[in-house]
Amino acid sequence: MLIILKQLFILYIFIFLGWLFGKINPKQTDHTGILSFLLVNLFLPCKVFTTFSKNFTVSYITENYQTIFLSTSLLLIIVIISKLCAHAITKNEYERKVYRYSLTLSNYAYMGYALCEWIFGESGLTDLILFCIPFAIYTYTFGYAMLTGKGNVAKKLLNPLTLSIPLGMIVGLSPFSLPDIFGSVLSSSSACVAPVSMLLTGMTLSTFPIKSLVTDIKAYILVAIRLVCLPLAVFSACKLLSLDSIIMPATLMACMPCGLNSIVFPKLIGEDCSSGAKLATLSHLFSVLTIPVWISLIQ
Repeated sequence: MLIILKQLFILYIFIFLGWLFGKINPKQTDHTGILSFLLVNLFLPCKVFTTFSKNFTVSYITENYQTIFLSTSLLLIIVIISKLCAHAITKNEYERKVYRYSLTLSNYAYMGYALCEWIFGESGLTDLILFCIPFAIYTYTFGYAMLTGKGNVAKKLLNPLTLSIPLGMIVGLSPFSLPDIFGSVLSSSSACVAPVSMLLTGMTLSTFPIKSLVTDIKAYILVAIRLVCLPLAVFSACKLLSLDSIIMPATLMACMPCGLNSIVFPKLIGEDCSSGAKLATLSHLFSVLTIPVWISLIQ
């Protein structure tokens, strides 16, 4: 438990620093676009590519071929649950969309990948990335269309992050290895994922007044569902059905706080992003208490 708390504390120090820098000098939040661009187009793709190129082998496929099917099944169930919850909690149509998105898609990439690698190693990270492929596809298709109203999402799917998965798989299955210089570049870029993603989280949240983010009772209800009910249901189902191969990635994905795209996507079309900001802020705060519990259960 102490190791988990230590690693989690490191992440939250970076979140706090990002928030603090944003509050001290609000103009610095203008740089979040640059950080986001580097994270999505360079650092995360390097991390994903490196992980798959080292761990995606024939034996790995043999042991985990059911993962995508199980992950897709879980995604469909969560989509249905999130829709029911959102409709029960609010009558505002756009708020419902934000709530559905936030309950369906957690911060599994920015926070989950870093935390998973620190605690479960590269093999554990490979399991998590593979399990989250259907969720990544949903993010840039139905999720993006739901929050922006834009249906043409093919270009969104063709980005360095999604392309790094099949490329890493190809290298992992091939008998060849990359030259050392490329390995060093990939390793250095991968090391930036955790600090940059957490700084970006803090800077994004710093643009909203604290009081307005912590006084909405609906947000507390949704955060409880996100951090407690969903991971409990996922963990229990995996135990009851003896799905030991996915209990770690499924539970870890489910217990992460709400993602930041519920803030980013509404901004693209000028919609109110305060609902997404409330969920992101509260869920990241309370996840300090809940994440260690879930990780200790799946270790």
